[in-house]
Amino acid sequence: MFYLATKNESKYREIIHILNKYKQEYPDFRLDLKKIDKDIPEDIENFNTYYENALKKAQYVYHQVFRPVIAEDSGLEIECLLGFPGTKTSKIFPGLNQHQKNIAISQMASTLDKSYTKCRYVCTVVILFDFSRYFSFEGIVEGYLAEKPMGENGFGFDPIFYYPDLGMTFAQMDMSLKCSISHRYIAFRKLFDFLRKSEY
Repeated sequence: MFYLATKNESKYREIIHILNKYKQEYPDFRLDLKKIDKDIPEDIENFNTYYENALKKAQYVYHQVFRPVIAEDSGLEIECLLGFPGTKTSKIFPGLNQHQKNIAISQMASTLDKSYTKCRYVCTVVILFDFSRYFSFEGIVEGYLAEKPMGENGFGFDPIFYYPDLGMTFAQMDMSLKCSISHRYIAFRKLFDFLRKSEY
């Protein structure tokens, strides 16, 4: 049993979906994930890298369960803003709800040339077996800021993350499609490959 250090239901559903698809591809792969049922303080994620935030969460949860823990941190990086908001993605515009945040950023994007709306989603996953043995995996997907929120699926900034290869935002994709191309999919697939191929 591995514990998953997240209280975000949407992330949890996506990760389980990615895991189930992976198990279909590799039927002999065995991995059971249990979502942590304890609160994780928000101020734990106060570092400047996704890796440090994910590792800190994993260490915090491990100290409570003393079993292997998987944690992730992810964010939206806008190229013309030098990677902002990045690790601060969940903390920007604290007075606004998520829909209002999406509108605010997309309105900014609508005034810019497309070349200045380039962005990317980044996800870093950490698996911690104990305090001295842990590994990390990264997934990155390139895209553009949409000029207005589009789509009802996904969560966070998915309605304004435009994926040019398919001509739609992440929020316009169903979960199966998003979970076959997303930053989270790439990072977790690397993790699952590691677990399947290694003697951990």
